[in-house]
Amino acid sequence: MVTIKSKEQYFEPDSTNKLFPLLSLDVHYEMVSQYCQIHGDVPEDVRSYFNAVVTLYLYGWLYYPFFTLASERSFFTVEMALRKRLPPKKLNKKGRDPRNLADLLREAKAAGLMCDEGFPSLENRRASAEEEAEILGRTPEPQPEEPYVDVLIRAFPWLRNRFAHPNMQSIMPPGPALDGLILAAEIINQLWAKCNGA
Repeated sequence: MVTIKSKEQYFEPDSTNKLFPLLSLDVHYEMVSQYCQIHGDVPEDVRSYFNAVVTLYLYGWLYYPFFTLASERSFFTVEMALRKRLPPKKLNKKGRDPRNLADLLREAKAAGLMCDEGFPSLENRRASAEEEAEILGRTPEPQPEEPYVDVLIRAFPWLRNRFAHPNMQSIMPPGPALDGLILAAEIINQLWAKCNGA
């Protein structure tokens, strides 16, 4: 049961973080500084929103559920960035943009704004998987033939919808929450830097 943190413990680290002794507050700061930076060509309002999300993640040190909330908000930041980068060509009868998140992701890919090469974390994950297989004496799993961007276009909206329409509270550890922020940063940074010089 998640409770409201008492005023007396307000500035104390959340005791749940003791389950991850290698993830000190310094390590959290180092990771977000290294992997969650948005470059200066991204509009200021998108950068500001994302910085608030990263700060919420860091506050997970004091209140553990904030890790999950930061991951959730990272999906919304990506949607905000996509809408800003790809303004609608037409509006529906109510004057709204009719595109959903999957539409926006497909449009970004078609415009050359998202490609597998724009995800440095993908290469890191693949290298880690190969290293792990080697350590365990297993044959590395073959890389999927489907482009990562296509997998992302299919999975990202589904995950965002799980956050946006919950049927129960979920609490995630800081590692997967950070992965969400890293993915969001990589998508957003690509939107203002075309792939392959296209």
